[in-house]
Amino acid sequence: MKVTIAQIGENRLKRVLVDDKENSPEKLCEVLSSDFKNVCECYMDEPNVVITADITDDGIEFNAHITAKRVKSIGVLTV
Repeated sequence: MKVTIAQIGENRLKRVLVDDKENSPEKLCEVLSSDFKNVCECYMDEPNVVITADITDDGIEFNAHITAKRVKSIGVLTV
């Protein structure tokens, strides 16, 4: 059975959230930033991804700021 990108992402997210939960939020920001950048490169030219974590009374709040030169054209199939 071929492993899909979605399964790889799901497995990595599980590792990050469950197995590596003793790591600091800053480390998680680095991992998420890398993953987001890989996805964004499929759809954008020169994406810049910044993920920050703020500790609040309710837990940890993650914020993603993504900028790019432009969004790439996405093909549409005709029916």
